[in-house]
Amino acid sequence: MLSLLIVVSISLAVLVYSFGGVDFGVYYAAGRVFLRGGNPYNYSQLAGEIVSSTGKTNNPYYYAPWFTWMMSLLAIFPYKAARVTWALFNFGLWFWSLFNLSRLIAWPLPGWRRWGMYLFVTFVFAWATWGSEQVGVLIFFILTLVMLSYKKGKWLSMGIWMALLLFKPNITTIPLLALSLWLLLRRGWIPVVSMSAMLLVMVSISLLVSPGWYLELLKPDKVTGLSFTLNETGAVEVQRYTTTLMDWLSAYGLNGKAATAIYTVFALAGIMLLGWTVFKSRSVIQLMAVAVWVNFALVPYALFYDYPSLTLTLFYINAGFSEKPGLAWAKWIMNCLILASLFVGGNISYRYWIVVILMFAALAGRAFSMKRQ
Repeated sequence: MLSLLIVVSISLAVLVYSFGGVDFGVYYAAGRVFLRGGNPYNYSQLAGEIVSSTGKTNNPYYYAPWFTWMMSLLAIFPYKAARVTWALFNFGLWFWSLFNLSRLIAWPLPGWRRWGMYLFVTFVFAWATWGSEQVGVLIFFILTLVMLSYKKGKWLSMGIWMALLLFKPNITTIPLLALSLWLLLRRGWIPVVSMSAMLLVMVSISLLVSPGWYLELLKPDKVTGLSFTLNETGAVEVQRYTTTLMDWLSAYGLNGKAATAIYTVFALAGIMLLGWTVFKSRSVIQLMAVAVWVNFALVPYALFYDYPSLTLTLFYINAGFSEKPGLAWAKWIMNCLILASLFVGGNISYRYWIVVILMFAALAGRAFSMKRQ
């Protein structure tokens, strides 16, 4: 099973890399613009650099300045060399994240079961993110470092990792707000203060280095670029698919008031579940497993390549089933349904089925029960 994991993972990584670059071209261009003293959030400056590097257009740049600083290190090198480095970095980071997760959740048992599960989640989550050259794996990795820091009592480093996670706020804000409140309720103020101080320092540095960079984010093309592809001039081309509740409902013909009503019910239930967990749970792993799921259930903008962090929720629910021998069959059904959901529909909106399946599995197995610490 370990040999199969190695062979299949490398094959998937090479396969998606051979399809050509996607979003790394935007990151690389942002780094290049930054190194020239420009503003990567200005699409007129960014677009030419994207085309120069990749030969095709892409969308605006939205990530926090500290991610730009990281990308500027790669932007020193030629595009092809930087792209290979980014691919290798994400390949290694994925398995590092899984090994970190095994130190947090004692499931599955070491041996063929663990390698088999690693292969399963690599196929479900990782290779789509590798193919998109996106940051979902990086977010998952930092998330595991946050929880490991808590486990080891390293409060300052925990806060620093929490601050760094906010480089993509649509994916990390809800989990970090929940974690911060959970810590404060238990007098764990050091990580929250450390996070706040780190954010203040990084934002202050960004304003010194690139004054007014945030003003570009307030322009209409930034909102448009989330929903539509743009050409070099910033003109709208085609609508983008996302992996959210509203897009999933739309894929099945539910729009307007009906979709809004369903979303409202989901939102209220999700907020109640997360609030209950924040106030009642004594496990940071349980808290983050719930918070990550609630985030993807409710966030108005996310794509399938953002989903690697759901590996935490998936492992947590599987571990819950494993503690109840009578529900072993439910574990297999859940995992098989998640695998089958990858072949449903013609676009990434249908991948939201993963969130729905996790919800029903958690309810069926009461995997979010406060009895598990």
